[in-house]
Amino acid sequence: MLIGSTIKDSYKVQEDLLVESLRSKAEAIFNLIVDMRHWNAQFNGVYVKTEELQPNPYLNPNFIKSEKGETMVWVNPAFMTRMISDIASTREGFTLKITSNKLINKHNAPDEYEKSVLDRFDENPEIPYYWNIKGDTFRFVGALKTEPDCLNCHSFQGYKVGDVRGGISVTFDAKKEFSQLEEINKDKEQTIMFLIIAAIGSIITLILYQTMQRRDERKISNLNESLEIKVKELDEFNKTLHKKVKIEVDKQREKENLLIQQSKMAAMGEMIGNIAHQWRQPISAVSAIMMNIKWTAIEQGADKNFLDERMKEANEQLKYMSQTIDDFRTFFKPDREKECFNLKDEVQKAYKILQASLENQNINLQIYCKKVITVYGYSNEFSQVVLNLISNAKDVLIEREIQNPKIKIYLDEDEKNIYCEVKDNGGGIDEKIIDKIFEPYFTTKEGHGTGIGLYISKEIIHKHMKGLLIAQNIEEGANFKISIPKTKDMCNANIE
Repeated sequence: MLIGSTIKDSYKVQEDLLVESLRSKAEAIFNLIVDMRHWNAQFNGVYVKTEELQPNPYLNPNFIKSEKGETMVWVNPAFMTRMISDIASTREGFTLKITSNKLINKHNAPDEYEKSVLDRFDENPEIPYYWNIKGDTFRFVGALKTEPDCLNCHSFQGYKVGDVRGGISVTFDAKKEFSQLEEINKDKEQTIMFLIIAAIGSIITLILYQTMQRRDERKISNLNESLEIKVKELDEFNKTLHKKVKIEVDKQREKENLLIQQSKMAAMGEMIGNIAHQWRQPISAVSAIMMNIKWTAIEQGADKNFLDERMKEANEQLKYMSQTIDDFRTFFKPDREKECFNLKDEVQKAYKILQASLENQNINLQIYCKKVITVYGYSNEFSQVVLNLISNAKDVLIEREIQNPKIKIYLDEDEKNIYCEVKDNGGGIDEKIIDKIFEPYFTTKEGHGTGIGLYISKEIIHKHMKGLLIAQNIEEGANFKISIPKTKDMCNANIE
């Protein structure tokens, strides 16, 4: 009886599911078209480069010409919907159409069913859509509500936000689906027989299971014991897995931080390159203007020697400005390959970036290097590390208002390593935090520090140059010591 009752109602359930599937598919297509129209409307239509598409005669202007003479056709939401419907209607058994009672384009005129639905929308604007099935044809019409962006083109028709302006009609040929449903209904008697046989088989299986249950209890018990052992092993694995995942997440986070820093440096280098390009012409123009002023002044009796001296000083300043922007652009350019570089030159490059700021704060910076020292690695990355260390020392000296502030940089080498030490007289690092300063996002600069500078510096030295960066307190302040292992072959060959 239960099986018979279930089969009796199954056809109606399947029919309802089929109709709901068709309605959902039509609604999804309607919503997709509406979303595309919203996208188009928020830009007040888009221009499409084409020589083949005929412009919409109901738009003005319906096309423009680009600077290269290319035809740019204006496609508004209605034009876009009509083109999409033309493409969609090439599929067998499917049509898509935009229509309205207040027509601008006569090709969008509604048929009898669409007209009746549009009238119902006017009477019941809160209803989002109507649908029906006639024979094997499923028809769906969704209401197009007037949005603020729509008023750019349709306000002259008297529409207000929220009014139903028209509809999008979706039609399916559901003959295939209903034929399949009929076939399912024809097979219901065979299904009943199959279920009866399956029920008998289930009863026989249950009897066999009860007969075999006692015999298998011991095996099941043994399996349970084995399962308990496996569960314990799995618990242990899960405990170690948590640690492994944390380690991998930390590694990934480090990589992301390095990529972010490198992206920032590359972007800054590009920006400064653009500034340098813009500076060239004004600098040349200023030089020419000064020359013109010079000869005009000489013609009016000014002292030529005095003007020559002033012109020389002005040209030196212009040359300094040009060289400074070149230094900035080169400094922030990311290294692509390792190379041999002069250690002192890269330290001086970092110093030149901060020179004006240091002199403005009366901070004395000295570099001590007894001989030429060559390093194999990423020169710009090393300069950025030194820049970070100098900048941090400067900030400490300013914050603590140190009298006679000093920064000393010592460069040296031995048989195995190359050393760079940055020392200051700022009073040192608090012993409570000295072990944390290289951790990501740890900062003592409340409100204006990111806590990423020293972390990135350590990553560059440790991972990119296989070296070591440590911090320690000395008598007057702090000492950041970089040690980089020597490479025997490449740099020695370059030096020779």
